[in-house]
Amino acid sequence: MVLQRIKLTLHILGSFLKFFALAYVIPLVTALHYGEDWRIFLYSLLITLAIGLSLELGFRTDRPIERADGFAIVAFTWLFIPLLGTLPYLLPPMGLGFLDAFFEAMSGFTTTGATILEVVEELPRSALIWRSLTQWLGGMGVIALFVAILPSLGVGGSQLFNREFPGPLSERLRPRFKTTARILWSLYAGLTAVQIALLHFLARLPLFDSLCVSLSTMPTGGFAPHTQSIGFYGNPLAEYIIMVFMFLAGTNFIIHYHLLRRSFRILKDEEFRLYLIILAVAIALLVFSQGPNSYRQSMFQAISIMTTTGFVTADFGSWGFGARMVLLVLMFIGACGGSTGGGIKVVRALTLMKHTGVMMKRAISPKAVIPLKYNRKPLSGGIVRDIISFLFLYILVAVVAAIALSFLGLELETAISAVAATLGNVGPGLGGVGPVLNYAWLPSAAKSILIVCMWLGRLELFTVLMLLSPRFWKA
Repeated sequence: MVLQRIKLTLHILGSFLKFFALAYVIPLVTALHYGEDWRIFLYSLLITLAIGLSLELGFRTDRPIERADGFAIVAFTWLFIPLLGTLPYLLPPMGLGFLDAFFEAMSGFTTTGATILEVVEELPRSALIWRSLTQWLGGMGVIALFVAILPSLGVGGSQLFNREFPGPLSERLRPRFKTTARILWSLYAGLTAVQIALLHFLARLPLFDSLCVSLSTMPTGGFAPHTQSIGFYGNPLAEYIIMVFMFLAGTNFIIHYHLLRRSFRILKDEEFRLYLIILAVAIALLVFSQGPNSYRQSMFQAISIMTTTGFVTADFGSWGFGARMVLLVLMFIGACGGSTGGGIKVVRALTLMKHTGVMMKRAISPKAVIPLKYNRKPLSGGIVRDIISFLFLYILVAVVAAIALSFLGLELETAISAVAATLGNVGPGLGGVGPVLNYAWLPSAAKSILIVCMWLGRLELFTVLMLLSPRFWKA
């Protein structure tokens, strides 16, 4: 059984890599357009294609994808695609070391936005496009894209889709997972195109910058073509446009779908309302802490951190302790379920709040039957148990990783915020990994721990941790 699962995983992984190689065409064309060295992307394309074809043909199998197979396929796909995504960073003119290249690639595909680059502008434009493209591909999910375009996955595509979007309250827009994946990617691409147009034609940003920023906004990624991030432009209109699209990216995409169908009742969604409340309270606290003149910076950073985008317009690492605590809490909460944002997710926080309320009522009236409801529909005990288990694992991983970083010499604020920023796929943290700093100075062991945190956070823990269970391999 183990050998069969490994064979199927490698076969499907090879198929994915074969098509993923085509992504290098975009930076290749960009390099040709700007007269840059295009060979690094051609070599990357050929190497990825060769590995993909070798795995696909060498481990050919007709075995259908079962539920347990989905965990292995998704986990290893999200490990190997960033691994091969390091190739452009390894080759000259970038020539990064392997660990730094892997950190940058994993940060890109998991839409974390943490960087080891000290001066982003030193990269050629083709490399800047590649950085943003890795985030855009990872935002809605590379496997969701493959499910949408590859007919060969068949019914097994549902197992992969569920593992890549393992949220607590999954909902399909259509009975077929392939159709749902296509709708989600269409919405995602459409919103990205609208943002590019608004930034370029309305805010007057250069077309190249508009493209890079938009490819990093909708996936809530945070890679920008300048070291100073969005603060480089000093353009209030551009900031407001980016705020709107960060907010939309942090909203459940099911809401976007229903709004396009003119179904406005979806705005009464309890998670969406709590999302608005948390943002409003956070902005108010930041403005109170920093003063009324900081309203635009406070609003931008609250939205950026809660949606786990990680764009920066101010050095919030130098803000007061209270303001930094607000941002740290937002890093852990994260965006809505069904969005491209990371973190624990608002829907889980809401469910736990409701569960606590029900438990308090039962403590007063032990014999009372009090159902737990979400959007006026009863929630099963299984969903609540899953959420409690997820929260326990999330806190456990965060604590263990932060302690490990502390033993490597990082101060407490840096260690905790680095874990929060990578496990929640946020990007910039506080202290030594603050918004005007980077992750380049960290020891190799710390970078390795944070790479694992990014991987775990993107797949919401269970998909990866399941591989450590002996029972999984015997299933």
